[in-house]
Formats: sequence, C-alpha cells, structure tokens
Amino acid sequence: MSKDTVPPQLIDILFALAAIGLLGLSAAVVLIRNPVRSTLLLILSFLPTALLYILMQAPFVGILQILVYGGAIMMLFTFVIMMINPAPKGGEIPGEDAKIRWKGLVSTLVLLAVAGIIVIPPVYHAAMALPPAAVGKPGFGGIASLAELIFRDPANNPLTVSFELISFLILVGIIAALNFSRRRRSDISGDA
Repeated sequence: MSKDTVPPQLIDILFALAAIGLLGLSAAVVLIRNPVRSTLLLILSFLPTALLYILMQAPFVGILQILVYGGAIMMLFTFVIMMINPAPKGGEIPGEDAKIRWKGLVSTLVLLAVAGIIVIPPVYHAAMALPPAAVGKPGFGGIASLAELIFRDPANNPLTVSFELISFLILVGIIAALNFSRRRRSDISGDA
C-alpha cells in the first residue's frame, strides 16, 4: 500500500481500527477459558497485526506474520494444546484451584522477566545503532533492509542471538507443557 495512492486519513482510520481489533482479540485470548478457542483467537489476532505492519510500510513483515506465526507456529501450539487436552470436561479449565493459578502467575512473571532481560536490551541497542535516515529510506521494512538488519555480521549482531533465544524459549515451553500433561495423566489414571 503506497502512501501516494491512499489518503492519509484512510490510513489513520485503518490503523485505528486494526489497533482496536487487535486489543479486543488480545483481551479475548486472555479472558476465554477454553484453551483451543483461545488459541484460535490468538491466530485470528495475527490478521490485524499484519495489517498494522502493512500500514507502516513493512508489507514483507506483515505477510511473514500471517505465514510464519499463523500458519506454522500457532498451528503447532494448537496441536500441542489439543494433544495435552488441558480441559477434558466441557472444554473449559476449572477455576477452583488457587494454588495452580499462583504457580502459573509466578512462572509467567519469571518467564517474562527472563525474556525481557535476554531479549529487550540487544534489540534496543540494535535499534539505537541504526542511522537516523534508515527509517525514512525507500524500501525500509522490505526484504532487503530486513535481511541487512538481521544478517549483517551475524557473529556480532545481537538480533541473531535474540531470535535463537526466542526459539529456545518456545521449545522449552512445549516440552514443559508435555511434561505437565504426562504428570496430570498419571495422576488421573492412578486415581481410578
């Protein structure tokens, strides 16, 4: 979408609608108690996210958002959730076990703190190292500028390490979910 062919007011309206839609879908992901429906809403939330990228003149990143996250990673999450079946009775997770909620809250805060300590500083420093004119250059947000940003001198580029650490965190999360599922299944079969 070129800024020359679309009126700026329309871009602002689309941006606001996409942002409101993204906030609504994100709230629904957190508030809905059925894990499969919540995951499907998370996949749906990638559409307004992609639209936001496209409106910010980064169409390649917008298409990658749909193809990579919606098409691959979230489908993997959906299959993992369906495989561990966290809510076998009626599809909803019961809300009566306060001990599990506290453990979930603490583990989430620890994971966010670790991710913030590992990921945010290198990304911030890499963004500050960009020349000021790089954002306004034609082609910014396209394939060439994105490849140059990520793969330029990979041995010394902090973005390369951040991407690898995020993939490791995703893998650890999947392994932990499968481990919790096995433990719960053995508890259920032992009770019978």
